[in-house]
Amino acid sequence: MQFGLYAVSLLAGAFVSAAVGFVGWRGASNRAGRLLALLMAAVFVWSLTAGLEAAALDPAVKILLSKFEYLGITSVPVLMFMSSLWFVRGGRRPRRGWLAALWLIPFLTVLAAFTNGHHHFLWTSFTPVTEGAERLLIYGHGPLFWVFAVYAYLLLTIAALSLLSSAVRLKGLYRLQALAVLVSILPPSLANFLYLAGRAAAPTGHDFTPVGFAASGLLLLWAMFRLRLVDLVPVARDRVIESMGESLFILDDAGRLAATNPAARRLIAAAGGPAENVPERRLLGNPAAGLVPRWPALAASLAAPAAEERELAFPGDGPEQTYSLRLSPIFGQGTLVTGWVAVLYDISRVKSAEKAAVEARAVAEALREAGATLSSKLDFNQISALILELLKRVIPYDIGAFMTVEDSALKLAAIRRPADHRNLIGETYPLSGSRLCNMAAQRLRPLIGVINGPDDILLPLGPDAEAHSFLGVPVVIRDQVIGLIALYNTGRRPFNEENAAVAEAFAGQVAIAMDNSRRVELMERQAITDELTGLYNRRAFALAGDKEVSRARRYGRPLALIFFDIDHFKNVNDSHGHLIGDHVLRVLTELVTRTTRATDIVCRYGGEEFIVLMPEADRDEALAMAERLRLEISRMTVVTAGGTLSLTVSLGVAALRRNEDESLEDLIARADRAMYQAKAAGRNTVRG
Repeated sequence: MQFGLYAVSLLAGAFVSAAVGFVGWRGASNRAGRLLALLMAAVFVWSLTAGLEAAALDPAVKILLSKFEYLGITSVPVLMFMSSLWFVRGGRRPRRGWLAALWLIPFLTVLAAFTNGHHHFLWTSFTPVTEGAERLLIYGHGPLFWVFAVYAYLLLTIAALSLLSSAVRLKGLYRLQALAVLVSILPPSLANFLYLAGRAAAPTGHDFTPVGFAASGLLLLWAMFRLRLVDLVPVARDRVIESMGESLFILDDAGRLAATNPAARRLIAAAGGPAENVPERRLLGNPAAGLVPRWPALAASLAAPAAEERELAFPGDGPEQTYSLRLSPIFGQGTLVTGWVAVLYDISRVKSAEKAAVEARAVAEALREAGATLSSKLDFNQISALILELLKRVIPYDIGAFMTVEDSALKLAAIRRPADHRNLIGETYPLSGSRLCNMAAQRLRPLIGVINGPDDILLPLGPDAEAHSFLGVPVVIRDQVIGLIALYNTGRRPFNEENAAVAEAFAGQVAIAMDNSRRVELMERQAITDELTGLYNRRAFALAGDKEVSRARRYGRPLALIFFDIDHFKNVNDSHGHLIGDHVLRVLTELVTRTTRATDIVCRYGGEEFIVLMPEADRDEALAMAERLRLEISRMTVVTAGGTLSLTVSLGVAALRRNEDESLEDLIARADRAMYQAKAAGRNTVRG
């Protein structure tokens, strides 16, 4: 290597290009800055390889470096052209097909450089020349070189003319930016022109074009910081209008269309005017009002424009659309109106959101009231009657049913429907008998379905009720379905997801109310019943018995009481354990409940002692019932893991004495003494 002045100048240019490219890339906030950095990278490759080629002594090395030099030579004019057009076109990206065509000739030129030995399309000869201390190589240029040279100058000329036009059209800072980019094209163009012209007069190997591009880079770097070249790019007026999402109508003073944009042309087509693909020139000059024949409200505003802002509903058959029309005058000299600008903003989403917000507030208030109303009712029957009435306030339906889920069946608790004489309350239906109800219960969330046949309808509806749409909403507590709300629409109005969401929220209120009702019912039942047998406990029996004694005494009605005890029950517990003993008591309870009358009050008085209070029964009737109980119990067998057990009981009977001031405790005491007489008589007997 031998570094002369020419080689050093090229390497200095490479250093400057690298610095400018690095700063440009670091400071790039958009595509313009990155294009500038890529341009300087290409200049760096060009200058570096050109400098090394000038310093190399071996011709083969020079030729090899020249091949790599063409990677930068062919890229620079294209990147300069793209940078200029990026500015001129307001940052608009070129199409991919157009980009591919732009790089075709540079690609072929680079390919020719690396394969020149086979065809000599780029270089026809290589002539060594010595100038002072420098050993240069003169390249004989083939036809492809001149094709690329013409192509490069064509790109730079187009870029320069576009920038010049922009400088004339733009103002202020943008004009200075255009001039800066335009001037940056001059140094490399002048250097390359002198190189080619010098070759024609007296062949030489000095080409300072890359140095000229390095100088251009310094100028562009200055423009980046002083003129904000890569931060602020002018946006083309036509592009702004064309890309507007709002519909724009520009009218002359006679109300004729002077300009429009694609959004307005789509609206014109939708309003019954010319099709969207009709060229704009065919619309211009026509009365604007006549272009929207299916939109009378807009036509009236365009026919007699006045400065205003109003809302217009689009009269289409599809979803409701609302527009905000803003009409503004265009002033000429003084107050002379020379035209009008009409802008239509689509505010359908805003109006829809407002409507949805109002509906949501109404639904939320209705749900709040429903929750408060249901929570205030602790009786299940009251809750069932209110559910469908409250739900009607937030979801329109024709037929509604509320059912409880009991094992694999649905029990109808409430129904709301058109007039029907049948009373279905309390009816049960197999859950598997309705495909849609079963699916809603299985999925634990609302189900919207289309009714295709009788199997999809759970309830027997009247012959004139033809249901089409179904909404099933399970009532869930702790991941368990305890109820189901089934809604049917008989018209062509289907349920939607909004209905399902509201119904699900409502079902949550129902679940809370039902859970509270069940808890209260359970606590009340636990307060008056024996935990093991489910019979009245001693406290509850005392309250109910006192009322019956008072009623019998007041109205002179008969009243009797049976007191009985299981014989040798201690032996059952001792021999088989208390779990078997508890099982025996439950079996006995079932038998006594089946045997006694529905009006009788049965109580587990304590341990293995039981009482049966018989309103409207005298002593003889009580003795007959006691004997029946004794026989039924003596025939009863209880199967256990340890064998089969049989039981006997001793029973005492007492009837209320009308002529004595006798209380419930007195009646129990007499029956208790009679029971001990039965035990003394050998057990398994009745005394009274």
